[in-house]
Amino acid sequence: MPARTGEQYLEGLKKDNREIWLNGEQIKDVTTHSEFKGAAHSVAHLYDLQHEHPEVMLTESPTTGDKVGTTFMFPRSKEDLKRIQETSKIWAEASGGIMGRSPDYLNITFACYASRLDVWSRYGNEQGAKNLGEYFNFIRENDLCLTHCIVNPQIDRSVAEAEQGGGEVALRKIGETEDSIIVSGARMLATLAPFSDELVVYPSAGGKGMRPEDAPYALAFSLPMDTPGLKFICRDSYSKDRDVFDYPISARFDEMDAVVIFDDVHIPKERVFLDGNIELFRELTDATNWRSYIVFQAMTRANTKLEFLFGIGHMIADMTGVNQFDHIQEKLGEIWTMKEMTRSALVSSIEGSTTVVDGIYVPDEKPLVALRGLMPNWIPRAMELIRVIGGGGFMLTPSKADLEGPLRGYIDKYYQARNAPAEEKIRLFRLAWDFIGSDLGSRGELYERFYLLDSFRMTAAAYLMADKQKETDLVNNFLNEVTREKVEK
Repeated sequence: MPARTGEQYLEGLKKDNREIWLNGEQIKDVTTHSEFKGAAHSVAHLYDLQHEHPEVMLTESPTTGDKVGTTFMFPRSKEDLKRIQETSKIWAEASGGIMGRSPDYLNITFACYASRLDVWSRYGNEQGAKNLGEYFNFIRENDLCLTHCIVNPQIDRSVAEAEQGGGEVALRKIGETEDSIIVSGARMLATLAPFSDELVVYPSAGGKGMRPEDAPYALAFSLPMDTPGLKFICRDSYSKDRDVFDYPISARFDEMDAVVIFDDVHIPKERVFLDGNIELFRELTDATNWRSYIVFQAMTRANTKLEFLFGIGHMIADMTGVNQFDHIQEKLGEIWTMKEMTRSALVSSIEGSTTVVDGIYVPDEKPLVALRGLMPNWIPRAMELIRVIGGGGFMLTPSKADLEGPLRGYIDKYYQARNAPAEEKIRLFRLAWDFIGSDLGSRGELYERFYLLDSFRMTAAAYLMADKQKETDLVNNFLNEVTREKVEK
């Protein structure tokens, strides 16, 4: 079928019996529940955007000729990479960069994996590779929305996964039938779970530490969300069931996070991509170029978030007149610099892209890895700067009910800005606080600090991954020149 509309997406969410749990209650319909409906309809809007921008966001399926999402495309030129990025940018702008797990995240992941079935076929995993290729075709042709869970619960990070909780906590294979493997355990952090069609499991960036005895934990597979034995326990909802005037972010964009319980779940063998293959599990992240593609998507969204923060900061400073002060200008200039360095690195990643197998282009990993170490510090810093720029104004903002009440005249007089009426100023301050200071805003800050590894580990990994030959040669050539001049003298 062609790319879905928002209405088709919402109808799909209503058709299964997934076990989504919130506050001890199983949620029957996330499209109408007060704490889920806002995000469900926001994701639906993303699917509608594909049809509003078909020249960018849709492409022709190589198998059916239908129009499918551009983020499922194998990029075969720099122009293709730019088009994929523009698609991600349109989706990111719909939430100001708040929704970190919009559907393009896993669309791009599985396009990356499906473009490297040669890697997935290593070490005798030909059937797993075939399964993955067929699954990719399935999600592309049906325009499915995916969630993933690739981190084991926080029990005791000082020991191996197989040793946590007596070996009965982390997701693992516990048995097999003629048609399926059986898994048990738990995984986190299934962001977007209530609003997804399918759940996928695949190796995390930390898979290199797997030991031979950890084979039951070396898994990759997919499942429909309503598979028997799957249970999703959601964190507190940060969605505000109030007018979007009061909570323009929280009312619409809480993508939710969940722990996934696998209670003796049967995975059909045609849905299994990797089963106990330690060697392949260790290699997949690097050998498939996964990091290049997924950080490309993630930094496109992060750049949008920095753009949004800069816009908020400038508008607040301009309304209140504090942008006349040099210390505020310096703060806004700092956010602008983060935004521009991010944009420049993304341009560099496209211009430095190279081909791998079958003429498929891969973004240059180096500027993206550099950004990945910086971003967990940059976005929280930008949010901190907005708090300073807005100051006490964030604490004293009236609600929509106040504006519609008997004190409207006072509000118009005492809440006005130097260049805007009171209502316009109030809307901006409420938007800013919802973005940086509400419970959803705080979740967003924590998310930026830790998704795709924290700044410390990613920056250390950047050093380990770096090709140091050019720089070493530069120093050695200089030393040799100094030595030569000394001998000649």
